Amino acid sequence: MKTLDDLLALLAEVGVPEDVLQAADGSWQLRQDLALSSAETVALQALLKARCVDAPSLWGGQDYSLDQLISEIS
Repeated sequence: MKTLDDLLALLAEVGVPEDVLQAADGSWQLRQDLALSSAETVALQALLKARCVDAPSLWGGQDYSLDQLISEIS
């Protein structure tokens, strides 16, 4: 995953509403701004692991921004 658009596509795949994603930018955080549910977090974690074996855990204390997550995966 190399771009914000790539990550937004994954977020759409796990069920984040399109209108929310259209407003999102790289500073948005997964929990605080996107309000990912547990089910969406599990689904996103699985998609990230499928694309990058070293994908960070989304269950830790850190609420990743979209830019941070892209940086971790790239």
